[in-house]
Amino acid sequence: MVLLEYQAVVLAGGKGSRMTEITARKAKCLLPVGNYPMVWYSLQMLEHFGFQEVIVVVQEAVKSETEAILEDCGLKLRLDVFGIPVNEDWGTADSLRHIADFIKSDVLVISCDLITSIDLHAVLNAHRKYNATLTAVFFPSQEENFASLPTPGPKSKSKTEQDIVGISNSTSRLLLLASVSDYEEVLPMRKDIIKKHGRIGLHSTLLDAHLYIMKKCLLDFLVQNKSISTVKGELLPHIVKKQFSAQNSLSVESKNKDQMEVIRDSSEKEKESKDIFDFIHPDELSQKIQAMSTFNDHFGDSKPVYHNDILRCYAYIPPSDQYAVRVNTLSQYCSINRQIISRWNELTNKKEMKLISANNEILSTQLDEFTCAVGSYSKVSEKTSIKTTLIGSKCKINPKTRITDSIIMNNVTIGEGCVISNCVIGDDAVLEDGCQLKDCVVGSQHVIHKNAKHSNQSLMDIDRLMEI
Repeated sequence: MVLLEYQAVVLAGGKGSRMTEITARKAKCLLPVGNYPMVWYSLQMLEHFGFQEVIVVVQEAVKSETEAILEDCGLKLRLDVFGIPVNEDWGTADSLRHIADFIKSDVLVISCDLITSIDLHAVLNAHRKYNATLTAVFFPSQEENFASLPTPGPKSKSKTEQDIVGISNSTSRLLLLASVSDYEEVLPMRKDIIKKHGRIGLHSTLLDAHLYIMKKCLLDFLVQNKSISTVKGELLPHIVKKQFSAQNSLSVESKNKDQMEVIRDSSEKEKESKDIFDFIHPDELSQKIQAMSTFNDHFGDSKPVYHNDILRCYAYIPPSDQYAVRVNTLSQYCSINRQIISRWNELTNKKEMKLISANNEILSTQLDEFTCAVGSYSKVSEKTSIKTTLIGSKCKINPKTRITDSIIMNNVTIGEGCVISNCVIGDDAVLEDGCQLKDCVVGSQHVIHKNAKHSNQSLMDIDRLMEI
């Protein structure tokens, strides 16, 4: 199936502010997950579900590198890569605003750090079913699926981000979105919401997938409202609340009359408009179908279709057997890499996975070919033991070294007689002979000197880390 009704956009310009230990010198979207960069997983999913063209938004500084890496990934998609300024603090809505002139239809927006087996056709069908203005995907936390190994680096008590998500039990209408931290004991709820929609399910363990289907009018609204910087934190809560505005309950006849007034008015008035309802223009055919239809998405309610709301937000929660994870922390990054080989088929629709590249040199007889991956032009010397470890390209592992449960990025040199357990080693790092590292993060280009012993540390140049 070729999906021409939606423009797909992959947002990959994030700086990885929650995982600066490994993103200080490497773009988050290019971090390796298995044998591929993180952004590849969103792109291959879109390709599988019938998309032929995708816009990818990255930091301007890595645009050329991203294009070159993706060109070698075997994707059949036509990719238009756009760069955003590195030194400006842009959010997801800012990025969409940046490419608005190139989007001519309704849009599917997905974050590059979402790795999932969610059925995208089911999401799109749910969006079409309700003729939604916006459909947001939420999924249950996958914490129980994470491996039991600790997160490399200093021990810390990380606070999990939690939202309260209110969803109509009968229609999946998204009625409430708020952060748990904003409330202590009492969560206020408007009476008109309960009266209008009946039973509402409140969820505190659902996570926003950062996968949205939205009508073009929302993008037009963003272009005129530059104060909105993020989709999840600002745009989504704003339009969820706007559903209960009196303007959203206008009759079809009243709305059409108002639209005619807007058309008659000068174009300057529209340019100055800041309200979402000034950008929603129901098409005539849809209005006629709704007027003739007996469909009602509110069981036992005699109100007309959708209560005649012109702004409608819905939530999609995938079945429990579909996997999803947002790779936006170091803990989640390590966890998905520990699981990627075992979950490869479900996450990539059974694409062929070459764990050991053909053009490298593997001299060790103790490299577990079922739990390890080795990139191109790497050398693994004899008398080395390597298990449940991902090794990037152009790495050199010297003899008598033992590595378990680790992620070795590109162009890393590991000396003779090293012992490495549950570590992340950044690009171009050097570990001299006899190093012993446990539960550590080594920054890119960092050198660990001979016979050094470290545990539960972030080892990197502090000035590089402070750049983020």
